[in-house]
Amino acid sequence: MKNAWLLSLLFLFFGSSVVAQKASVQAGSYRIRLGEQIELNLQAQPLDGQKVIWPTFPDSLGPYFDIVRRDTLDTLSLPDKPLIYSQKIIITSFDSGRHVLPVFDFGFFKPGGDTQSVITDALSIEVLVERVDTTKAIKDIRGLATVPPDYWQYLMYAGLAILLALIAYLVWRRLSKHKKPVVVAKPDVAPVPAWELALTALSTIEQEALWKQRKEKAFHSALTEVMRNYIEAQLKLPAPESTSDEILVMLRNASVAPEALDAMRRVLLLADLVKFAKGTALPSEHELSVQLCRQFIELTKPQLAASEPGKEAADV
Repeated sequence: MKNAWLLSLLFLFFGSSVVAQKASVQAGSYRIRLGEQIELNLQAQPLDGQKVIWPTFPDSLGPYFDIVRRDTLDTLSLPDKPLIYSQKIIITSFDSGRHVLPVFDFGFFKPGGDTQSVITDALSIEVLVERVDTTKAIKDIRGLATVPPDYWQYLMYAGLAILLALIAYLVWRRLSKHKKPVVVAKPDVAPVPAWELALTALSTIEQEALWKQRKEKAFHSALTEVMRNYIEAQLKLPAPESTSDEILVMLRNASVAPEALDAMRRVLLLADLVKFAKGTALPSEHELSVQLCRQFIELTKPQLAASEPGKEAADV
């Protein structure tokens, strides 16, 4: 009886551990020659109701591997099984030796829940150098070939130089005859604050409502571009050239208020799902992203500007 009870506990433990989201990476070959290309196959399998945050790739993978081509994200649907996402990446290397590829971080998000991260195994690729056959005879280097001078070409260049010099002289002589115009000093105009520009852009995006035209990806691209430019101008952080995860880390290190950090995290998470994981969202979620952007601006803009007379804070 006791053994049966232990077997039941083991069955429950191992049976529950099998049901989990999966992410993997495989290489077409683990040994290549210098400059040869290999194919990486990335796969992610979420649970029912989950959405995948696909990792972003720069032009290289670590210091030793360059990305030659990135295929589009593909999906595979099987009966009675969760949807499988996959992508193929072609890489190459010009540094000999055994090198380790960086791991890939996949995020799995369920609406209303937390994001879970699954990291793939690190792959080791050996890059070989083509050996030289020392048994063969060494051939001499060819000498320099002499090319006869093309005098007509020299004359053409000389004539063109003289013509350009003559045109420049005539233009200078004509301009020197005219009096210099009186320059009227323009009154100094105070620059528009970054937070005000961002709020104006958000109002334009909200009025266009691209999601109503089934342009969810364009909507979130425009929304995140406004916020990235605002973070760079207001907080002096390199947001336009950073990934979503890097932006959140920079904001956390900049001691941004927790409410503002949580608002930006929700905006970037939904935008990544729509742009890179082919996710969909409700109209209320699109509208909420705009409101969260306004909330982030109100919490991070200068307090002096927010308290100036005659200016009202934007609705959040």
